Amino acid sequence: MSRWTFRRDEDQNLEIAAPQLDRNIEAAVLDFLESDVGPYPPDIARYVRRWQKVRSGELNAALGNGTVQEIEGDRVLLESLYEQWESVYFTIAEFEELLDDYAAFLDSRSRPGADG
Repeated sequence: MSRWTFRRDEDQNLEIAAPQLDRNIEAAVLDFLESDVGPYPPDIARYVRRWQKVRSGELNAALGNGTVQEIEGDRVLLESLYEQWESVYFTIAEFEELLDDYAAFLDSRSRPGADG
């Protein structure tokens, strides 16, 4: 079962339906997904390829339009490039679960008959 569930509001803005998060973590995750990953299945696939380079040590960090993601020990630091929210840490497993669940959400929306 997915830990992260997403939806689009009536204006097609991305929302996190679950888990319940504090405002800072929610802002961090939404900023990361919207500004650095993107809204389509090819976007998340491209990001995951880049993330795998970070995991393998080929890259020190994944730098996007609004955030940077890097591994510190056994955790992932999600940091705002513009200080819009305070840095957030996830375990590597939690971060990769976020990526997997977002990919599943995007895939479900791209199927014929899906909303949006």
